[in-house]
Amino acid sequence: MSDNNAVLETVPVGRSAAMFTLTVTTMLYIINYMDRMVLSATLPLIKQDLGLTDAQCGWLGTIYFIVVAVLTIPASILCDRWSRKKSLSLMALLWSAATFLSGAGSRFCHLFAARGGVGVGEAGFAPGGIAFVSGSFRESERSKVIGVFNLGQPLGSILGVVLAGMIARSDFLGLGWRGPFYLFAIPGLLLGVLVLFAHDYPTESITYAGDRRLTVIQGLVKVFRTPTLILTYLGVGAMSFVGGAVAHWLPTYFVRSRGIDVGSASLLMGGIIAFAVIGPIAGGIAADRWKKTRKNARPLAASLIALACGLFLYAGFMTDTAGYHDVSYGVFILVGILMFGYSAPAYSVSQDLVPRGMRSLSMGILVLITYGTLAAYAPVVVGLLSDLLGAGGVPNLTAAFMFVPPVGFLGAGLFYLASRFHDRDMKKLTEEK
Repeated sequence: MSDNNAVLETVPVGRSAAMFTLTVTTMLYIINYMDRMVLSATLPLIKQDLGLTDAQCGWLGTIYFIVVAVLTIPASILCDRWSRKKSLSLMALLWSAATFLSGAGSRFCHLFAARGGVGVGEAGFAPGGIAFVSGSFRESERSKVIGVFNLGQPLGSILGVVLAGMIARSDFLGLGWRGPFYLFAIPGLLLGVLVLFAHDYPTESITYAGDRRLTVIQGLVKVFRTPTLILTYLGVGAMSFVGGAVAHWLPTYFVRSRGIDVGSASLLMGGIIAFAVIGPIAGGIAADRWKKTRKNARPLAASLIALACGLFLYAGFMTDTAGYHDVSYGVFILVGILMFGYSAPAYSVSQDLVPRGMRSLSMGILVLITYGTLAAYAPVVVGLLSDLLGAGGVPNLTAAFMFVPPVGFLGAGLFYLASRFHDRDMKKLTEEK
C-alpha cells in the first residue's frame, strides 16, 4: 500500500446495518457500566450493613478488574475468531446474571464472588464491542464512532450512580441497597438477545504486509514489537487507575466530606458524569480532525487530555478541602469530561495499528495490560491508603486521593512517547513486503 496514514479497507456492512450495530452495542455498553457503577453508589450502605472496612470495600472493586485482566485475552480471541455478536450476547447474559446475584449477597465473600462474576461476563465486551463497531465503519470515522460507543461509559455511569442511589434510598420493595442490583440485571438480559440481530462482518485471517497471514501467536509478537501500541496500552492503564479511583470512591468522599446521604452524593456524582458525555465525542472528533494535518494526532491528543485531567483533579480536591464546594464541583465536572475524553483517540490507536482480523485481540491486550498493571488496584489502593492515613480509626479518604493525579501525569507521558513512535509504526504496518 502506498498510503502510510491509514490501512485501506472495505466496509463489509451497509450504513443502516452499521448504525444498528453501533446503537445496540452502545446500549449494551451503557448497561455494562450501570452494572459496574451500582456498587459505587450503594457502597456506603453496603459497608454499614455488612460491617466492612474501607480495604474490603476496595477489594469489591478490585476483584472485578483482576478477573477482567485474566480473561480478557481468551474472550477477545473468541470475538475475533468466532463471532462478535454471539460473543457479546453471551457476555451480556453472564454479567447480568452475576449482577442479580450480587444483590443476594449477605456476607463479604458472597459479594466478592458475585462481583468477580460480573468481571467474567464483561472481560471481553469492550474489546469485542470496539472491534465490532470499528469493522462496520470507515477508518476516517473511527475515532468519532468509537467516541459514540464510549458514550456508554459516562451514560452508564450516570444512570448507574443516580438510579442506584435513588432506588436504594427509596427502599424499593423493602430491598434497600439490594434493589438496584436486581433491577439493573433485567435490561442486560434483554439487550443480550437483541444484539444477535446485528449484522456481523466475516471472521478474517490475521494479515500483515499485504497478504502474509499470521497465527494468533505471531500476531501477538507483532503487537509487542510495536512501541506505539504498548505505550498506548500502558497510558490507558494509568488513566484507568485515575478513573477507577474516582468512580469507586468519589460518591463516598462526598458523603464523608459534606455530611450528605447516599442519594444526594449519587446526584452530585451523576451531575459530574452527565457533563462527562461530552468527553468521548469531543475527544474523538477533535482527534479525527487533527489527524488530517498531523498523522500522530490521536496519541498526542490523548496525552494533552490526560495531562489536563491530572492537573484539574488536584485543583478539585484542593478547592473542596478549602471549603469552596461550588467551585470544586465545577472543577470535578471538568475532570469528568477529561477523564472520558482521552478514551476515543487512545482506543483508536489500538485499532489503527493492527489488521481487522485481530482488533478484538488488540483491545484485549489493552484491557489486560490496563487491569493487570494499575487500574485493577485503584479501588483497594485508595481504600488501604485511606485506612493507613486516617487517625483514631477514622479513614482519611481526602489524603488518599492526593496520590491519584500523579498517575494521570504518568499516563500523559506514556501517550506522548507513543506519539513519537506512531508514524514509524504505521509505516511498518502499511508497507508492502
